[in-house]
Amino acid sequence: MYLDDERLYLLLDRYLAGEASSTDAAAVQEWLAQDSDHPRLLDDLRLIRRAAAGRAPNSSTDGAWAKAVDALRVAPQPRVSRRLLRAALAAAAVVIALIGGSALLRRAPQWREFATTAAQRMVVRLPDGTQVTIAPRSRVRYAADYGTHRDLYLDGEAYFQVAHDARRPLRVHTAASLTEDLGTAFAIRAYADQVATEVVVAEGRVALRRADTAASGPALLLGARDLGRLEQDGGATVRRGVDVARQLAWTRGVLSFDGTPLGEVVRTLERWYDVEIRVADSALAARRLTATFQNESIDLVLQRIALTVGLRVERADGSVILLRNGR
Repeated sequence: MYLDDERLYLLLDRYLAGEASSTDAAAVQEWLAQDSDHPRLLDDLRLIRRAAAGRAPNSSTDGAWAKAVDALRVAPQPRVSRRLLRAALAAAAVVIALIGGSALLRRAPQWREFATTAAQRMVVRLPDGTQVTIAPRSRVRYAADYGTHRDLYLDGEAYFQVAHDARRPLRVHTAASLTEDLGTAFAIRAYADQVATEVVVAEGRVALRRADTAASGPALLLGARDLGRLEQDGGATVRRGVDVARQLAWTRGVLSFDGTPLGEVVRTLERWYDVEIRVADSALAARRLTATFQNESIDLVLQRIALTVGLRVERADGSVILLRNGR
């Protein structure tokens, strides 16, 4: 799907303001999945909007402040959306910094980021004592005022063991969802190439909402051993009594699949083994796999999948191709 640049810019603005429809939110999700740089652009726009929302200091620079705010609202011209979107953000940031001095720079959040590459996991402890286990090819960020607001931003997959604070609930934002801690340990899976966001609760409760409705929208309440799934179109489902140990096996370096479509399995293997895998056709990608892998080479993993699902493995041009038997 292609969004003309004017619509894209206005769409992102509505999305961050919590005013996007479910259809528009799905369009944003598709745009985010098109390029690994798009989530960063959205984060930058969110940060600049936050700084611009503050009142300008009383000075002769009020006009410059207005120009900075306008830079966030002017739609780019056709065919150059990413370049001009970057330019608008950069220009607004520079003007805000120049006219606001140190006071405005303090008001604009500074980010702390933890990111993993393919085949890498990371465990970090946040300032409030919350522990986060980050899956491969994932990123967790928080602003300098985290101690006040406890807002985290996730691209990918992570498991949160939350240091509970009833006065300051922890909230995890993804491109499509907002998950709020109600006394909890939970995992979120929200890669840009997924069609849905998944949240599994190990302990306590969480409230799961669409990102474009923010705190005002209806919440899906999840308890221990619940798996909530939030579709791009806003639809939500809950599975009760899931095997939490299997769902969280990845935090121990174990890959566990339970009736998982092969297309989804392949995306997980690519992240964990840093290998490119192609599936020959959609029917093959829909076949389901139940298996567990621990400390096995990618070659052995693929051999086991081939025997279980009934396919053959070929290598070409540095990538792996999964084909039906007999083709």
